[in-house]
Amino acid sequence: MTRSAAHVLAASLEAHGVDTAYCVPGESYLPLTDALIDFPKIKLVVCRHEGGAGFMAVAHARLRNEPGVCIISRGPGAMNAAIALHVAYHDAEPLIFLVGQADRDELGRMTLQEMNYSRAFADTTKMVIEVIDQSTISEAIARAFHVAQSGTPGPVVVVLPEDLLYGPCDAEVLGPRKRAVTAPTPEDAAAALSMLRQAERPLVIAGGRLHGPAALADLTTFAEQFMLPVATPQRRFHCFDSRHPNSAGRLINRAPGELLDVMKECDLLLVLGERIGPSMSQGFTFPRAPVPDQPMIHVWPDPAEVGRVFEPALGLGCDPHEFIKAMLAAGSDGTSPSRAAWVERLNGAHRSVMTWKPVSANDGVVFGHVVAAINEHLTADAVVTTDAGNFSSWPARYLHLGQENMFIGATVGAMGPGVPSGVAAGLSTPGRQIVVFVGDGGAMMTGNELATAVQYGVPIKIFVANNSAYGTIRMHQARSFPGRVTSTALQNPDFAAWGEAFGAKGYLITAESQVAEVVAEAMAHDGPAVIETRISLNHISPSARIDEIEAR
Repeated sequence: MTRSAAHVLAASLEAHGVDTAYCVPGESYLPLTDALIDFPKIKLVVCRHEGGAGFMAVAHARLRNEPGVCIISRGPGAMNAAIALHVAYHDAEPLIFLVGQADRDELGRMTLQEMNYSRAFADTTKMVIEVIDQSTISEAIARAFHVAQSGTPGPVVVVLPEDLLYGPCDAEVLGPRKRAVTAPTPEDAAAALSMLRQAERPLVIAGGRLHGPAALADLTTFAEQFMLPVATPQRRFHCFDSRHPNSAGRLINRAPGELLDVMKECDLLLVLGERIGPSMSQGFTFPRAPVPDQPMIHVWPDPAEVGRVFEPALGLGCDPHEFIKAMLAAGSDGTSPSRAAWVERLNGAHRSVMTWKPVSANDGVVFGHVVAAINEHLTADAVVTTDAGNFSSWPARYLHLGQENMFIGATVGAMGPGVPSGVAAGLSTPGRQIVVFVGDGGAMMTGNELATAVQYGVPIKIFVANNSAYGTIRMHQARSFPGRVTSTALQNPDFAAWGEAFGAKGYLITAESQVAEVVAEAMAHDGPAVIETRISLNHISPSARIDEIEAR
């Protein structure tokens, strides 16, 4: 019996190891949803908004270090999900975006929901593949998975005309192509080893391309054997245990000055598996662009990226784990004896910064109290996700994480990924504790994916930081236009009741005295929960207050 192109497409996804795909159903790809019935190993997760489905696929990629798959209908559906392409592109996460298209004989007539995806997504994808012949559909899938994972990972869009999916297809089902993993050349490895051994005050920044237990364990061994302090960049906090004596802290957005000042005394920067964006680099000042103030070794899997913005003393377009393996094989012989004191000094600054010193406010609960309480109940392998907003600076500064944890947040700063990422965590790595930090703004953007969590039995814990404002914009407003408040106040629902309406357990914190008991009860609850905290707007972050900003 002749198979349909949709059946070959589903078989190709299975051949590439796909076991979960996220979608909002649409008529433009109905043959594919029908075909997937015959592939029970693939769970098709039905979401409530295309943006939520896209965020789930990106989070899946981060959790599993494999392409996330999002299936979306044409036109409006694709544009709703476009935010996920932007996140995946900037965050360097592999994403396969299967999007419907109008029938081939109607293209060019401005038919219903027709779009030119090559133009629309030219700036936010690695490639747009338009399938125009049934016989190439499996080849297109194989190419998409290969490109999404090669070099700098990122999103690939595969465009599927509706009539093509109904058509017959006798093409061979293709599996994954072997991905090239590059190691440093002997010359580069020797140069890096010499720089590492000679440096008296080196600093390692370990980023998201170091993924999985083997790579992270080798990173820890590397730090210990070479006496290296290790810092983590914005929203990649799990890459190195914050309680390890070699931990040098976090290069979060607007990092604390008392930690940053010590970091800047380094005489060598080794950036491993981090592209170096504006948040980590403190607005391209550390390292300074385009020429850093310190000698810098930059290790990233794509040679085109190394040297694109910064001029490193040594740039290596290779897998960062392979680099670590090469350094461990060579050994640390000859490192400076002053290293131990340097590591201890940085670690001391980091521990001081991460120590929660309770503070109170008269306009709500300071969110640090909640984060400190969560520290007491977070499991060793918990997944923590966060939305964008100044509320996220509290867990970024005070929440302890180890290498068995996973911290997920859009480094590009998109609002909306918090709740969908938590749902994806429960579906793609079941059995783990899932903690979500989201503001009142982000909760009302994609918090509706709580319905997906309830539908699929994901025991997500959503901590809503409610200050009735778009807090980050309010902070910038205070800085740039003091005393002129506009467009940032929000009228919110009762989020505890909102959670109950979805079928989750609702909790409300309005005073510091409630924090410990409510957090303990919510974390022990065996199902999904929404924990709303009425937080202080004035205490906008651990290092800033609105009244002080306006006074300046």
